[in-house]
Amino acid sequence: MVLGPFIFLVVAALVYHPLMVSDHTDLATQNRLLDHEKHMKQKMELLQTEDDQQGWTWDPLETPKDWIKTDQLMDDETWEVWHYVRLIILFLFMCYIYTLGKEPSDDASTDTSSSTTTKDDDDTDMESETYGNRQKVLEDFYDRHTDLDTGDLTNMCDFVESFVNDLLEACQNVLPYQNTLPRLENCIGVDSAFEGWHTHESKAFTVLVPVVPPKGHSFQLETSDSEGTSSKHGHILVEMDCMCKRERLLGDVVCFLHNSEEKLNEDKKGAFLMHVLCTSSHLDVDKTIHWFQSLVGKAWKNMCYKYNLDLLLPTPSNTSCKLKLAFRSGRTISVDIILGVQQGDSLVFLATQGAEMDRLVGKVWHRTFAIQELLFFEWVSQRAPEESCHLKCLQILIYLKESTSSDRKNPVLTNYHYKTCLMHLLLFRPLSDWAPEDIAQRLQDVLLSMRIALQEKCLHHFLIGNISLPIQIPMPKTLRTAAPVNLLKHLEQDPNLHAEAMREFVEVVEQVRALVTDCEE
Repeated sequence: MVLGPFIFLVVAALVYHPLMVSDHTDLATQNRLLDHEKHMKQKMELLQTEDDQQGWTWDPLETPKDWIKTDQLMDDETWEVWHYVRLIILFLFMCYIYTLGKEPSDDASTDTSSSTTTKDDDDTDMESETYGNRQKVLEDFYDRHTDLDTGDLTNMCDFVESFVNDLLEACQNVLPYQNTLPRLENCIGVDSAFEGWHTHESKAFTVLVPVVPPKGHSFQLETSDSEGTSSKHGHILVEMDCMCKRERLLGDVVCFLHNSEEKLNEDKKGAFLMHVLCTSSHLDVDKTIHWFQSLVGKAWKNMCYKYNLDLLLPTPSNTSCKLKLAFRSGRTISVDIILGVQQGDSLVFLATQGAEMDRLVGKVWHRTFAIQELLFFEWVSQRAPEESCHLKCLQILIYLKESTSSDRKNPVLTNYHYKTCLMHLLLFRPLSDWAPEDIAQRLQDVLLSMRIALQEKCLHHFLIGNISLPIQIPMPKTLRTAAPVNLLKHLEQDPNLHAEAMREFVEVVEQVRALVTDCEE
């Protein structure tokens, strides 16, 4: 009975098998390929134009590979596919006939197969049960140690932005009428709280305040970017513009470029930007922060009556203005205000504090992509499954990291390193893989990603040089196509620092392993 269907299938394969295509392409096929290539180039040029104009209408899930696959199926493979489909249908039909006519002696093998299948099902059930226990343990740990009420966190973020904006307005009112110092624009909430992964261990609510030059001045951002490379630091050159015409017509400004210092001092127009906040014509980070901190102290006296709280004046810092708000209920929150100068019309800033927390001062400013990262997490939340586990994974790891490194003043591995690993995985894996029930596996993936990065001493910046970044995230083309920046490059140069980073990572891994082991015992 076996020989009959086999002979029939061989004959059917000879009859229905499509002709083999030779290595030589005929003229018609060549013309079709040329037309297809021309069509693809036109599409790529159209995408490039849309990208340059920031018309974010292209679906990021649709790639040139998808177009090629679709075109090939429509033009070249349709005829071949139908022959293979017919052959498969015929094969299934013969197998069905053969199954109906099989001998009773096959029952023993059927029983054996059934028992094997039952055993496999039992193993799968046990594995599913263990996996479910891991998920429950991690969820319980998250609820006990890291969970914050989403509504409460949102309300606090809104309050912090509103409070800081009121404070900035009061700061502007403290300045003299014809201000010759920088102007402060409304703040932008960034970092953990506004990205959604804030925990009890997180230090503060962070906001970025854009700084713009006063009338008669301009900021020129200087970075060491060259073709194919990108710098994470820069300088801000302050230049004076000619305002003579406006001074004569409106009289609301003074031309600092063409008036002598003696005349300016006689007019008593106030402190001068070049004298107060600059070092060698460059905006100084330390001077700018200290000026802003003193401004906040004066402004609070004029607005304290509006709020039912106590503001602890800024503690000395060279990178940010650190505030502590004490409410009458006993609750306290910390707010970090960082100042930044926007790079052209992009959303990239040179700021007083960078995500990597390099301890650089003076004329050196940090390039920050905090707004792009905020937009990326919003992009993920719009596409991920409901109650996605990606933020929970990061919150658990940050809590464990903070609890193990509480005795270390300056840990080697920062929250930003773990956050970068997560962002890479969110782009690498389908967002459907981040469902709530996948928390155990995804947590393991983040740790595996960090382990590989430490072994190779290489963790690429998520935004610089990432050509896979969704086009909905606005990044200058020069930075999107630049060479990737290694956030762990300093570990290559210092073996002791690398060993310390490995020790910090192992401590976190051991705590995660202890959680998982508890659920299996």
